[in-house]
Parts: sequence; structure tokens; C-alpha cells
Amino acid sequence: MTKLYLRILSAICLTAWAVNYAGAQNAGSQASAPQKDTLELPFFDDFSHAAGRPDPTLWTSNCVEINNHMPMDPPSTGALMLDALDGNKRFYSNARYGSATPADTIESAPINMQYQGNKSIYMSFYIQRGGLGDAPEECDSLVLDFYSPTERKWSKVRAFNGGKATPFQQEIIHISENKYLQKGFRFRFRNYISLGSQLAPDLVGNCDYWLIDYVYIDKSRHETDTVYSDVSLTSLPEVLIGGYQEVPWRHYSSLKQKPGISYKINYRNNDSKARLLDSINLYLRHDGMADKYALGTYNMPKYMSFENENNNFEYTLASKRDSMAEYDIEVNLVSDALSSDYAPNNKVSIHKTLSNQYAYDDGTAEAAYGLQGEGASGGLVAVKYHTLMPDAIKGVYMYFCPIYGNRQAESFSLKIWECKDGKPGDAIYTKRNVQVPKGETEQWILVSVDEEVMISDTFFVGWEKDYNEMIAIGFDKNTTSANPKYYNIGGKWKQSKEPGQIMLRPAFGDITTPTHDIEGGAMAMRTRLKVWPNPASDFIRVDGIAPNTAIQIISTSGKPVMSTVSGNSEEIDIQRLPAGTYIIHAPKQRASAKFVKTK
Repeated sequence: MTKLYLRILSAICLTAWAVNYAGAQNAGSQASAPQKDTLELPFFDDFSHAAGRPDPTLWTSNCVEINNHMPMDPPSTGALMLDALDGNKRFYSNARYGSATPADTIESAPINMQYQGNKSIYMSFYIQRGGLGDAPEECDSLVLDFYSPTERKWSKVRAFNGGKATPFQQEIIHISENKYLQKGFRFRFRNYISLGSQLAPDLVGNCDYWLIDYVYIDKSRHETDTVYSDVSLTSLPEVLIGGYQEVPWRHYSSLKQKPGISYKINYRNNDSKARLLDSINLYLRHDGMADKYALGTYNMPKYMSFENENNNFEYTLASKRDSMAEYDIEVNLVSDALSSDYAPNNKVSIHKTLSNQYAYDDGTAEAAYGLQGEGASGGLVAVKYHTLMPDAIKGVYMYFCPIYGNRQAESFSLKIWECKDGKPGDAIYTKRNVQVPKGETEQWILVSVDEEVMISDTFFVGWEKDYNEMIAIGFDKNTTSANPKYYNIGGKWKQSKEPGQIMLRPAFGDITTPTHDIEGGAMAMRTRLKVWPNPASDFIRVDGIAPNTAIQIISTSGKPVMSTVSGNSEEIDIQRLPAGTYIIHAPKQRASAKFVKTK
């Protein structure tokens, strides 16, 4: 599909194009060194045990990430994602309009395929075009190559053409040629990308997504060996508070009558026979305590996906702190045949922080949202919110997305409206000439409010366009439980029909800026987190941490493994951590960075 917007008026377009955000902390572009050891069969990875970069013991990659948000109805949580951005979150320099050029590459570690007389080695994997993002054009492709250790060269063995978005489809390949049945065999996936219309270059955002899952190579297989005796979770759990992903903790905790809690859990039976799910266990952990809920027993017909949803979950959030609450939310499946299930995809977890914001989105942008076209100048976009208590709004967090060539508008006006008949009414605040941070996209930006604006009920937050060029704001296509989105072209407000959430977050109370603070027309740079040395074995230091800041170290499965208090460049002892990849997270600064712990 071309990277043009869906037409909503004769001269104005509304867009939702794919944007690569999840795992944005992993910004390095260089590939890691090839592994020295040769792996033995079976080779298997369903990418549910990690987030961010693929397992370095199995893969080397120039910039391919594991994504938990872009796959559509996957066989399990997480998938490899190949797209049009390099490791620095910029378009590949060779990207062109109308012609396909190379982009991402991911390569396996060397594998021993030399099993005497064995001709029953097969490779299988799932692929999906587009997912929840932009599908590759027909001239684009995903290529699978095999490496022959005897010939010392790569050969293309399969190519998949671009086209319309598709469900996950499984491929199986018989590896029978002697040149591949050697010690040191490797395989790799590569994608070719092309940009949209050269007539509208400012409409091109990240694009041409391919998703890959369940990569499996083993002996004693056959061409119909495509069934997995596996029950799996297929997405991260969704937990909402009064319809929001996040609410200001001070607002929530001050209420005698708390807003309702809801949850949604997605899972799948990948087996060719019916399975019994003995239990879905939901854990909510906070302040050293854990609340467990057993959600029931379920019969699962073969090859089916399921959703466990409760919109009236009787649970009250709690915290030992006045200013914020932090929760680790975990879901664990217990099936009738745990021994045959792949254990890592039976458990998923998320970390939820409630501090000072109202948020509909889950923090990831699968697309971008904006008004574009002739006559778009003066167009308005607004998102409806309802405050749990009267309070003064202090600013709005906005998530800006990359556009090819940085062809966004130069500035816009931040606006806050009162509510009238369910739609935006009179503007109660306007901040003009807010500069678009073109060089710092794919992160939260705070647009501060420079006068007291009291909010007591339902209100709207959004922007007014100063130019015809668009403002590209993150669009979360995973969260569709509410539709608070409105746009105005020519003086009439209409509700947007595009499913998903615009990534705007009004903030109240104490403000801690994650990366930037836009003051009027100027941007004041804030320090990002930087970990060094990286990799590290005994200790790390972190630049960008405020004094006496509470920090967490989180495993790639999303589980906190260590908490401490630190300041800028103070030494943090990590000797007790097992070797692996970790995320260091400063919740109050809403900032994170990734590091590798060696032996």
C-alpha cells in the first residue's frame, strides 16, 4: 500500500502509517560480532522470552528488534520485526521512491547440521506482512538466505513478495543439500523496502513491516510437521483504570469511590487437538506484596485464539507512596500438558507506573496520526479526557514520529478546550508557536503550560495546525477500548473513525520531563540515560540520573530483578545478576537504557 492518508474530506487526508517504536531504547546500529560456538539442533526461537534485541547467543543483527505490539494475532507474544529504519531510528540512506533497496538483516549463529546420513532436517517459521503497521509494496520482499560453509557463500533459497497485510502464515523448507548439511551452517532474513509516492514525500513514515515468528530447525521432521503442541499467550496483558492506561496517582488515591479496573488477556491453542487450560493466574505486585487471582479453567478447541476480558474487576490499587504507584502485572498460563508447552510463552508481564498523567495509549506507536493536505492549515485535532478531581494542568506529553526527510510542519499551537455537548467547545488555553522537535522523534516531549489552567470535569487536549505540512503524533493501534478522538476542518468537529489512541498525555502535579521540555518556541535539552561500561561484568554507571533517584533493573522478560537508589555516574554493583541483557529504568524520569551483563 502507498504511504498516503485515508481520505476524509476532498482536500484533507487523515493518516495512520506505521512507525517503529517498540524497543526504541535499542538505538545502536552496529551488528554484534559473530558467535564463535556452533549451536546444536534443535534451533528454536519464538521471541517470547525477550524484548528489544534478539538473543545474542542465537542471532546477530544490524538493527532488527523483537516487537510485542506490532504483530496481529501471532502464535505467541513477540516477533522479529524488519522495517525501513536503521539502528539509529532513521530511514536507510539508500531508501528510494518506487524501487526496492536493501534494509534490515538478521543472521543466525553457526549451527551444526552434520548428522551422518540424516536427510530429515527441516526449517519452519511464520511470516506476516504489515501486522498492525504498513504492509510492504509488491516490489518489496523478504528474502531467506542459506550459508554454505564448504562454498563459503550465501545463496537465496526463498523470497516472499510484498502485498496486502496478511495473517501469520507458516513456511517449511527441507534442508537436504550436502553443502548446507555441514558444521557452521547459517541462515539469514533480509528485507527490501521502497518509499511511497514521490509526489507527497512528507507523507512517508516508517513502513514495509515484516514479522517473523516460531523459527524452528530440527532433524527427524517431515514436510507436514507444522503443528506445535503449545498453548501460549499472544500479547501483553492490558489493564485499564477507568478506561485509561494511566491516571495521576494523586487523583486516584484521593477518591473514596475509585474508578473501575478492567483487564484483557489474549492466548492461543497452537495444537492440532483440543487442550484444557487448567488456570489463568493474574498477579498484581506492588510494594513487595503480591495479589493473585485464578481466573478459571477453559476448554480450548484446536488452532484457536481466545480473549479473557473482565470490565468489572473488583480490585483497588494501592501504594506506600503518596506521589506514585508502581505495579508489576504478570499473567501465567497453566495447561494440561506443561511438559510439551514452550514455557517462556506461558508467562508475560508488564510494568505500570501511575504518576501524574492521563494516558489512553500503552506507550508504543504502531502508526502516526495527523491532518495533511491542501487547506490543512488551521485544522484541529482534540482528545477527550475526564479528570478524577479538580486540578491545574501543568503540561502535555506528546509523542512525535519520524517522517522521511523531516518534512513535518515547523510549529503548531497547543490547545485545551472545555467540553460542550460531548465535543470540544470554547478554547480555555492556547500556546502558540510550539516548535516541532524534528531531530528528536520517537520519544515523549513535554509541552509545558505557562499559566495556571484549572480543570474540573471533562476537557479536550490537542493541537491546531499552523502550516499545511502535517504534525505526526504517535498512534497506538493496540488500545481501542475508547474512542476519544476528534478532528475539525472547516469549523465542524467530527469523531475520528480510525481505531486506536493518539499519544497525548495531559499531566498534573509534579512534572518530571523524560527528554525535552518545549517552552514557547524553544526546546531545552534534557540528558538521556547512558550506561557505561556496556557490556559490563561487575558494575555500571549511568549518566542522566538525578541525585537520589529510585531505579530498577528489569530483565528482558519484563521482570524487575534489582532496585536501588542512585545518582549521576554513581557506581551500581551488578555482580549478582546472571549474564544477559537488562533494562535500567528510572520511573520518575520516565527514562530507560539497555545494557549487557557479561559473565
